[in-house]
Amino acid sequence: MSSRFNRIDSIDRTSRKGFGLIELMVTVAILAILAMIAGPSFNTVIRGNRASTQTNDFLSAIKYARNESITRTRGVTICAADTTASPVPTKCGGSNDWSKGWMVFIDDSLGATTPDPIADANVLRTWVGNANNSLLPNAAQTFIRFNPRGEARADSAGAVTFTLKPKTSCSGEQQRTIVVTELGTSSSKQVACS
Repeated sequence: MSSRFNRIDSIDRTSRKGFGLIELMVTVAILAILAMIAGPSFNTVIRGNRASTQTNDFLSAIKYARNESITRTRGVTICAADTTASPVPTKCGGSNDWSKGWMVFIDDSLGATTPDPIADANVLRTWVGNANNSLLPNAAQTFIRFNPRGEARADSAGAVTFTLKPKTSCSGEQQRTIVVTELGTSSSKQVACS
């Protein structure tokens, strides 16, 4: 009887499969090397996606403001505003830094050089900027006002150009140039980081 159990026991030992300690250590080492290689390129993809997302948000806000001015047959303004401090700001930002966010509101002061004080009821929508990106105009541009025909008026004459890029480690074509023409049309393109 003991020979039968020895034969079964030896069969069980040879049919068992699995990882040994050395095989597991080699697998973990290979995974660690692959993670070290993929990590930096993954961060580059994340920065590029953040820039694309914020570009799309900003373009949609510009188009929203223009469409609302035409639909309502009233002046509508988009301006730089600190939406991180308050979800509904009551005034445009004093600086030309659009990185903290922007808002769209009804603005009937079409001839004035600055927008009227903003009543809560006139705020149509706000956007929060991405703290990882920089969004700056080419001039001291604090707002863009659309008239009832959808034409854009800004602090300076002519088209307004914005530059959006990651604040750190901008590489390749992660930078975006956003242009708003006097006719109210807007577009963007990828450019090499500067």
